[in-house]
Amino acid sequence: MTSAGCKITGMFESCGSKPIFGSLLLVLASFPISAQPKPGDIFHEYHYNAETIIEFSASPKQQNPKALLRKSVSHRERNLDIWDLEDAERAEISLEFWGGHPGTSQQSLRVNGGEWIDIPQIKGTPTDPRCYHRYLPGTVSVAVPIESLKLGGNRFEFRAGPQVCHSIDWAIYKVYSFTVRVYYKSAKPHPTGRIVSPAPGATIGDDPSIETEAQGSPGAPGKMEFTPGDVRRVDILGFYEDFNWEGDGVYRQWHYQTDQGSLRQHIGTSMDAPYRVTWSNRWVPDQSQSVLLAARITNVHGITFMTPAVEVKLVRPSRSVRMYRSSDIPEAFSVRIGKTLSCKLPIGDDPGSATAARIVVSTWAGNHGDAFGFNGSKIANRIGRNDYFSFNAMQFDAKILRRGDNEFFIFSDTQEHAMEINWPGPVVLLEFRK
Repeated sequence: MTSAGCKITGMFESCGSKPIFGSLLLVLASFPISAQPKPGDIFHEYHYNAETIIEFSASPKQQNPKALLRKSVSHRERNLDIWDLEDAERAEISLEFWGGHPGTSQQSLRVNGGEWIDIPQIKGTPTDPRCYHRYLPGTVSVAVPIESLKLGGNRFEFRAGPQVCHSIDWAIYKVYSFTVRVYYKSAKPHPTGRIVSPAPGATIGDDPSIETEAQGSPGAPGKMEFTPGDVRRVDILGFYEDFNWEGDGVYRQWHYQTDQGSLRQHIGTSMDAPYRVTWSNRWVPDQSQSVLLAARITNVHGITFMTPAVEVKLVRPSRSVRMYRSSDIPEAFSVRIGKTLSCKLPIGDDPGSATAARIVVSTWAGNHGDAFGFNGSKIANRIGRNDYFSFNAMQFDAKILRRGDNEFFIFSDTQEHAMEINWPGPVVLLEFRK
C-alpha cells in the first residue's frame, strides 16, 4: 500500500541507522499529518466533549420525526471557550469522528462563521476514501487560521453533503468530540524537560522503563527558576510501526488516540516525579528502523511542551513479533441480513511455527456481527460494541492460518445496523521463538 507514510520510511533509511538530530526534525516536519504536535512544539488544548450528528439537510430521510430531531441537534451551535491566545502563532482542530454512512461528502467545519474547511480523509485507499468505513480517534487534524479564533466563546459548525457512493439516501456522520489546539511561539512560558532514560542510541527490549526529567513553567517575571511542582502530567509517545490505531492508513507514526480528549494507546503516563513509565510492548512488532521516543510535559496551566525525540533500537534476543496487513479491502466493508464479506491477509511465514497469534481490528457496531474469522474457521461470534466504535484485540489459534493468502471474513444475520470493519482492515501479529 502506497501512502505518504512510505516517504517517511525512505527518508529515515536515507539518513542511516543514526540520523543527525537536525535531519530528524526535518523528517518529522514532513510527516503526513503535519498539523499534529511534534518535538519542540508548545501548545494548549481545549476540549469539547459532546456528540454532534451531522446530516445532509436535503435528504428525504429527514422527513420522519426522528430524523428531524437529529437535524435540529446537528445544526445546534457548538461553543467552546478559549482563554489564552498570547504568543499564539497557529491552530488546529483534532476530531474524534465516525465517517458515517459510506459516501457522505462535503465533510467540513467552520469557526465563528468563517470559510468552510474540508476535514482530511484517510490515506492509501485504492478508490475514493469516502466510500470506506472509518473511525478516526482524535488524530486527524484540520488547520484553522489563528485569526479565526478569539478570547472567550468560539462557535464551531459542521456540515455534510450528499452520498457520492453506496447511497441509501442518508448522508450522515458523527463527531464525538473535538480538540482545539493552539500553538505558541518559543517565547511563551512553558514547561521543559527531556527523556533521560533510555539514552539516545540505546537498545531496548520488552517492557522497557522510560524516565523523563520535567520542570514547570518559569516563575515571576525576571526570575527564570523552575518549579517541578508545576508539572501536572508527563505522557510518553513513540514513533514506530504498529497497528494503525489512528485509523488513517499510516502504520509508522507517533502512535496514540484520544477519547473525549484524553490520550489512549500511547506508551504511558506519569503524574509524579521521577516521571517513569513502563512500556507494555509485548505485541509491538519487530522494527526494521529505529524507534523514536518523546514526552509531552503539561503544567498546571495546561501548557504542553513536546520534548526532543530520543532514538532507540528495539531488540528481542529470544523472540520475534511480526505484523501482517490486510489487502483488497472492499468498499463499505459491512454485513447484515445474511451477508458475508471478506478481504485478504497475506502471510509470508509459516504460521504453524508461531507460538501465539493475535488479531487487531477497528469496528463500528461490531457487536451486530454473528461470526468472523479466517479461512472459514470462526474466531468468535462478535467483537466490539453496539452502535459504537471499538478497537479490538484478541488472541486466537494460529493453526487456522496458512502461508500465503488468508481470507478474513465477517458474517451477520442481524436486521439491525450492519457490522462495520473500519479502514485499513485487520492486522495479524504472530510471535515466533528464536
